[in-house]
Amino acid sequence: MSTDPQRNATPGFLKNGGAMAELIRNRDWSDGLGPLEEWPAALRSALSICLNSSFPTAIYWGPELRLLYNDSWSHIPGERHPWALGRPGAEVWSDIWEVVGPQFEKVMLTGEGLSTYDQMLPMVRQGVQTESYWNYSFTAIRDELGEVVGVFNQGNETTAAVLARREAQEEIARLGRLFAQAPAAIAILEGSSHTFKLVNPAYEALVQRTDLVGKTVSQALPEVQSQGFINILDAVYSSGEPYQGKAVPVEFLRPDGERQLRHVDFVFQPITDTSGERVGIFVQATDVTEAANAMAALRDSEQRFEAIVNSIDQMIWSTLPDGYHDYFNQRWYEYTGVPAGQTHGVEWEKVFHPDDRPEAWERWKHSLATGEPYHVEYRLLHHTGVYRWVIGRAQCVRDGNGEITRWYGTCTDIHDLKVAEEERQLLLRELNHRVKNLFAITAGMITMTARSSASVAAMAEALQGRLQALAKAHQLIQPAIISGSQRGETVAFRSLIEEILSPHLADRAAQLSLAGPDLHLGPHASTSFALIFHELATNAAKYGPFRDADGRLDVRWHMDGSSFNLEWREMVARSQSQITAPTMEGFGSKLARTSATHQLGGSIDFQWLPGGVSIALTAASDRLNT
Repeated sequence: MSTDPQRNATPGFLKNGGAMAELIRNRDWSDGLGPLEEWPAALRSALSICLNSSFPTAIYWGPELRLLYNDSWSHIPGERHPWALGRPGAEVWSDIWEVVGPQFEKVMLTGEGLSTYDQMLPMVRQGVQTESYWNYSFTAIRDELGEVVGVFNQGNETTAAVLARREAQEEIARLGRLFAQAPAAIAILEGSSHTFKLVNPAYEALVQRTDLVGKTVSQALPEVQSQGFINILDAVYSSGEPYQGKAVPVEFLRPDGERQLRHVDFVFQPITDTSGERVGIFVQATDVTEAANAMAALRDSEQRFEAIVNSIDQMIWSTLPDGYHDYFNQRWYEYTGVPAGQTHGVEWEKVFHPDDRPEAWERWKHSLATGEPYHVEYRLLHHTGVYRWVIGRAQCVRDGNGEITRWYGTCTDIHDLKVAEEERQLLLRELNHRVKNLFAITAGMITMTARSSASVAAMAEALQGRLQALAKAHQLIQPAIISGSQRGETVAFRSLIEEILSPHLADRAAQLSLAGPDLHLGPHASTSFALIFHELATNAAKYGPFRDADGRLDVRWHMDGSSFNLEWREMVARSQSQITAPTMEGFGSKLARTSATHQLGGSIDFQWLPGGVSIALTAASDRLNT
């Protein structure tokens, strides 16, 4: 043992540190942090604060998050103390590292502090995994250069308080289920004023009154005050002793103003919170005027309840204040096809469309945090295996202190309306698009035809022919639009050529030859081809084979991979003058070239021969269906 008093002296940062300071001083740190005298200043300062704090405090130091703590914190690891001292955090807390590990990592990476309350940690104690809850904070420790080198941790256990709240919530849930399912008349009165908080249909039927919630018994049922029932409620609330009545005569005021005598079995049961304070009275009553009538009314009430809750279009559900789903009506299970109980807790999100879960969760968490109504549209997995659009709505119920006690919600199928609206919007966009295209094409043709026409009459004749070509293309597409064809708005390629050429043919069989596979064009492609074929047919009638009955036109087309190829070959009669190439490109040729390149993604080339002209037209195959 060293006799150097300087070496054996307690370092300043360990002074007044209690039992843990002694354990730290006497521990061999060669397995991790190194000799005490070499510990960095930031660690020493943080540890001095930790050891001298009366609040449970720990330090996790370095990349391995080596653990140091004070006397107040030493009971937290339980049987792991003092073994945990100086060991990596992931080793000490292997049972809860899945929860706290990412939290430590975020603080070390970002330097941002973290505070959490009632965090559930599945801690192993005495070899048994237990559900424990904690309030704690993580604060970054920085060195003199500002780098994060450790985490300062303070916290305490809140398991007892959390379990107490849960017990109260479960009691509220139990009363809620009893309320929803019981065939007898049931009401919950709140506070010393006996204000109706909840009532069931049977209770409303008994008193022949509705709109009771939010009113005191004296306000809603003034006739019972003179019969002594308000005094009984006051006694139950003040004493905490329940009151039971058997076949008690009660006069209820009917809607027509007449009083009706009934005999009622009832119970007034005080409701207390976790601290034992009375917060209200649970009321259960049964009309026993006639046993037979009572049994019939009971069966009728049960049938009405089942019909209302399980046969309406809405799916009904409810949750605890923290959002835990614990009730769904039969309609929900019929709609989703899942077994009863399979969507309790957070399992309900599994029937949501994956793309809709984030928004639904964010809205739901916002409502849980603020108490604001929940309203969101999402797709729900139907029992048929397809996702259908629904609207989810929920409203919270609060106690006299403003605390949320339950959430009640509904889901309503809006799929057909949603699809219809989407289709309407699609049709409007398509109509708008087509009208704009029609105006653009017409305006362009008018402008360019005017430039190339020698007179108004010539302009009118040329423009009329081009517009008729567009009309013929539309006429061919129209049956598909009207019938709602599943193939979409398409036109047969061969039919389009024949329609454009037919006005110019004297003898179709002798003058025209068409050869190629059956193809169908989309609306845009058919418009472009109609304009091109119109220009070519007009030129053929003016200068080419259609000037004479002996002229001939051969049109052949085929698909070559991703390309559509067409050959247009004109052969004039021998009696006609020879064809020569034009000295300049006219509007018709420009229009054909623009349509081929810009609209069809291809090209058009002219080869002028003495006996006719050969035209090669190409188009991208993916443009044919547009």
